[in-house]
Order: sequence, then C-alpha cells, then structure tokens
Amino acid sequence: MKSKKATPFLVLLSAFVLSFSSGYSQQIDENLLKSQIDSALQFIQNSQIKETLVAKQYTGEWPVDMHLTTPYFFIGKKQKAQDSNCFTVSAIHNALAEIYLLDTNRKELLYTLKMAYDDIRDYNEDNLYNFWKKLPPTRKLKLFKEPNPQPLVHRPTNFNLRSRFINNTGNVPEDADDTSLGNLASFYNNRIFDSKNELASYHRFDEFLDVERKNRNWFNVLFHRDGNSGAYMTWLYPEHEYNRWNILKTAINTLLIFVPGSSARPEAYEPWVPFGANDVDVVVNANVLAYLAKTRQLEKSKGNSDAIKLIENRLRKKFWYNNSVYYPNQFHIHFTVAKAFASGVEELRVSSEIILKDIVEKQNKDGSFQSQSYINHFDRVQSTTNALSAMIDCKSKGLAVSEPAMQKAISYILSQKKVKNDQIHWEAGVYFSGGTLLRNILFWKSEAYTTVAVANCLQRYLALKSTKE
Repeated sequence: MKSKKATPFLVLLSAFVLSFSSGYSQQIDENLLKSQIDSALQFIQNSQIKETLVAKQYTGEWPVDMHLTTPYFFIGKKQKAQDSNCFTVSAIHNALAEIYLLDTNRKELLYTLKMAYDDIRDYNEDNLYNFWKKLPPTRKLKLFKEPNPQPLVHRPTNFNLRSRFINNTGNVPEDADDTSLGNLASFYNNRIFDSKNELASYHRFDEFLDVERKNRNWFNVLFHRDGNSGAYMTWLYPEHEYNRWNILKTAINTLLIFVPGSSARPEAYEPWVPFGANDVDVVVNANVLAYLAKTRQLEKSKGNSDAIKLIENRLRKKFWYNNSVYYPNQFHIHFTVAKAFASGVEELRVSSEIILKDIVEKQNKDGSFQSQSYINHFDRVQSTTNALSAMIDCKSKGLAVSEPAMQKAISYILSQKKVKNDQIHWEAGVYFSGGTLLRNILFWKSEAYTTVAVANCLQRYLALKSTKE
C-alpha cells in the first residue's frame, strides 16, 4: 500500500526536478548572450574617453568615480569626483583583451585596446606601475622651504585633497597590484599586436617579500596574525624599519601619525607607504601569481609557494570580510583566486575548492550574490559577476560546478542590465577601496568596469560551453 501511494508522488517529484533543471539548461540562449556581449562592447567603445584634458581626464581611459561616502576628519566632507588610475584602465583593457583572444573576429576592439594601452604606459616607471599618474601638486606641500619648481607627485586627478597632510598621503609608491595588471596589459599587447614590450621580472616582486621584516602593518597584525609569511607585499618600496619592532611601537606611531617623527607620517614629495609599514593582501598575492603564471615565471619566483600557502591558510579561516586590505567586496577574493588558478597556478586547487564551496552556500534564490550592507547597499551586480567569474574559471579547470548555479547567476545579471542609447550596461559597483581605515567609506566605482566584467564572463561562459560540447 505504501509503495503504491508513494509512486505517483515520486513521479510528480521527478517530473518537477527534470522540468526545473531542463528549464535552466534551455533558459540561457546562446544567441541572446552573443547579442548582449555585442551591445555591452559597443557601450565600452563609446564610453572610452577620446580627448585628453591634462590632470582631468586622459585619452584611452574610462570614466571612474572616486567616492568618499561619509565625512572623514582629515579628508573632509563627502564627495564624488572622476579619477584616472592605472588599476581601472588596466583591468578593463585586460578583460577586453581576453574577450578578443577568445573571438578574434572582433576587430573593432583593436583600436579600443590600443588607445587603452597607450594610456596604461603613462603609469609605467621602469616596468613598475603606480595607481596614479605623476602630476603637479595642487597646492604647497611643505610648511617651510617649499621647492621651486615643485616636484611632480602621484595623486588623484579631480578628487579634492585639501590639506598638506592628505596630499602627502596620496603620493604612494609603485605597488604589486598595479604592476601585475600593467605588465599583464603589456603581455596581452604583445600577443595581440605582435609587440615587443618588456615585461617585469619576477625579481621585482621577490625584492619585497614578507620575510624577516622590522615592521608590520597594524591591519595585518589585528586581523591576520600571519607575519613572516614569505608572501608578496603590496608596496614595491622600502618601509620604515625599527631597530626592534613590536606592536606597541606600531600602535603609538600610528596614533601619532600627524606628529613629526612618527614612522607613520607622510613627508612632502616622498613616496608614502601607508602608515610607514608594508602590508600583505590576499588579492594582491593572487594577482601577482596570475601574472607570473601567464608569463611563465611562476616557478622562478621564490615567493610563489609561500603566497599560495598564505592564500589557502587565510581562506580556511573563512574570515572573508577582513581577508583583504583593499577589496571590501568579499567576492573579489573568489574572483582573483579562481583567475590565478585558471591562469596556471595549479597549487591553488584547494583554495579554489574552498571558494567554490563558499559560493554554493551563499547564492540567493534569485541567482544573485551580495556584499555587505555598507558596500554599495548590499551590492549584488558586482558581487554576482565576481562569483560567476570564479565559477567559470573553476569549471574550466575541471572542478565540479553546478550548471544551474551559473545559469541562475547569468539570468540575474541580465535582469539588471540598463539600456542607454540602444546599448546595454550595468550599474557601477564597488571594486576597490582606500584600504584599512578607509575601506568602508572611500570607494572606486565604474560602469565600464562592471560592464566589461559582465561581457568577459559571458564570453568565457560561451567558450566553456563550446569546448564541452
């Protein structure tokens, strides 16, 4: 009796499951995805800046907004201004380059890529890259003995830095993140245009490893406690060195940052490593590994194995939010780790399995993923795009990734598109922050960045499907 009653229920249940799964397998139409990519790329081409206004905007870049979302005592009132920076233009260029290399029929992208690369080279200093361009200061930066003429400094283009102090904090040195992305742009330029651009050697990153240091960054001490990790550090510039470091010295010098003599204090016209102490960031390490793998330098670098261990150890702790110094959207960790894995860092397989498990647990019923409430109001579009990218990269490396999960994420992203002048784009999401004290209130957002990230995901998803068929 029980088996007879159960049979109709099981049949209905099976039919429901089959219809649900088959519905998702048919829901994403490949021709639709291609048309969405085409339209998004038209938006990218049209929104690229075509005219240089020195210290305001530059040919080849895309509009980026730098937001201070709440008043902050040494920066001032909240504001939003367009900003030129290497990180954004390199990231967009590299995403476009990957799209082109997957579909070389897209010849219209060649001019766009060339203009972007010409701008990226302006950030290059001996194959090291800075976040900002070198520009004339907007004010005097010393109380006494101001040099004449004033030296150039690295700074934002339009964001108002009022005081001498905050101007001096903006003059940061070259960093591993921008150096990875800028050199990756050179790598892609060489492949696409048969150029001979010189690439940064692994030595440039190995010069700044977290080994036997005489300083520690307070953020790493507070949240990570994995000093002497041997991993890559963020800033490619010497930090302050104590004769004998301890946490009390760091705390006192950080609190006295405005006082002359503090190791954390910025000095006029000198590159400022934030708080005088270098830091170790999990996303930065993943970006360095990806670059070294793509340029076949990974095994030569003495920092590679320790960077891989650092990433895995931090991911095992599942302390997602404070795992990164500069990336407040926690799914950016998933994005970069999976990208490094797909780029050829095979030893990141376990880390990729960890992020994939986290993705499965955090996907919402509508297919979306979300960041924290104060990150662009539970940012969903950027978060979902980052998670989808990680799933595609993990799938490309043979990990078990749910097809319905990817399709649900794609469906959600497509449902959030905006249409302007018959071209589609996506709302700007938070993809970078000022780090440490500013990571929750100083953000960079760009419609072009989010839109090209979506187009890149859709192109790679189609390529993945074609290889599986």
